[in-house]
Amino acid sequence: MPKFPISGECLCGKVQYTVNGPATCVVHCHCSMCRRSYASLVGTGATIEKKKVEIVKGKEFLTTFEAPPGVRRQFCRDCGCSILYFDDRLPEMVFYFPATLDGGSHPGHPEGSEHHVFVDSKADWEKFEDNLPRHAEGVGTAALGKIAT
Repeated sequence: MPKFPISGECLCGKVQYTVNGPATCVVHCHCSMCRRSYASLVGTGATIEKKKVEIVKGKEFLTTFEAPPGVRRQFCRDCGCSILYFDDRLPEMVFYFPATLDGGSHPGHPEGSEHHVFVDSKADWEKFEDNLPRHAEGVGTAALGKIAT
C-alpha cells in the first residue's frame, strides 16, 4: 500500500493532481468508447470519492467532453492526456487514470477489487493474460458500490 497522498500529472505536466487515499476499485474497460477515447485496447480507471482527488495545478488546461450523456471525460487541452472521468450514476465518485500517477504508484485499491468490464466488446485480437474477474458488460453502479465499500 502506498503512502498517501500520491500525485500524478498529464503528459506535458501542465495538469497535476493529488489523490488523498486508496482507490476503492480498479476497472479495466474494453468497450469501444474507452478504446477510442484512450487510443488503447483498454481504459483503466481507479475509483475514489471526489473529495479525495484535487487538481493542484493547471485547472485552466482541463477540457471536458461528454459522451455518452451523463459521462464526462476531462483531459489536458494541450497534450490530450486523460485525467478524470465522471459518471452521473456515481455522483460521489470519480475515476482517475492510474497510468498517470508519478513513478508508477499503485492506486492502493484492496485485493479483489480489480475487474475487466465490457469484455464482450474487446478487440477480437486482444488476449487476457491475468486471472482478474471478467464481466461481459459493466459491473453496474450497484456492483461498483459494493466494490467501493
